[in-house]
Amino acid sequence: MSKVSFLAKPWLLLAVLLLAACSSKPDYRPALNGGFGYAEQRIADNFYRVSFKSRGEDRERAKAYAMQRAAELTAEQGFDWYLVVEQETLRERQRDNSSQLGVSYQQDTVRDCSLLGCRTRTVHRPQYEAGIGLDKRNEVEVVLQIRMGKGVMPERGAYPAAMTHN
Repeated sequence: MSKVSFLAKPWLLLAVLLLAACSSKPDYRPALNGGFGYAEQRIADNFYRVSFKSRGEDRERAKAYAMQRAAELTAEQGFDWYLVVEQETLRERQRDNSSQLGVSYQQDTVRDCSLLGCRTRTVHRPQYEAGIGLDKRNEVEVVLQIRMGKGVMPERGAYPAAMTHN
C-alpha cells in the first residue's frame, strides 16, 4: 500500500461523513406544507395552536418539541408564560401491502438439428414476476392549544417563555 492511498482513506471517510451529516434534516425545524416539524396558528391575541409532527412513534419527543416551540413563540409574542389549555396526540400508521403481478414474454430462436437437416423456430416463453410491498410509515403529531400571559405566572400548569439570546 502506498503512502498516498493510506493518507487518502481518512480524508475520504471524513468527506463521506460530512456529506451524510449535511444531507440529514434536523428533527426540530419549521414544517413546510404540512410536513414534519413544528407549526403554529394564531387563534386570538394570546391563544395559539402549536403542533409538532415527527416520524416514528415517540410521543414524548414530539410533545417536548411542541412545548419547546410554545415557549419560543411565547417569548416572540412578548409574553412571560403560557398554559397548555388542551393537548391532543395524533398517530398515523400506514402500511402499503400492495401486490404486483406481471407477465412478460421472451422470444428465443431455437435451432434443432438432426441427421436429416436443421430446423429453426421461434419460441415465446412467458416470464412471471411477483412482488409484495411492505412499506410501513408511522407518524405522531402533538397539538397544543396554549394561552399566553404576562406578569405573575400561575402556580399550576404554567410554563415560562423561552429565554432569548442576545
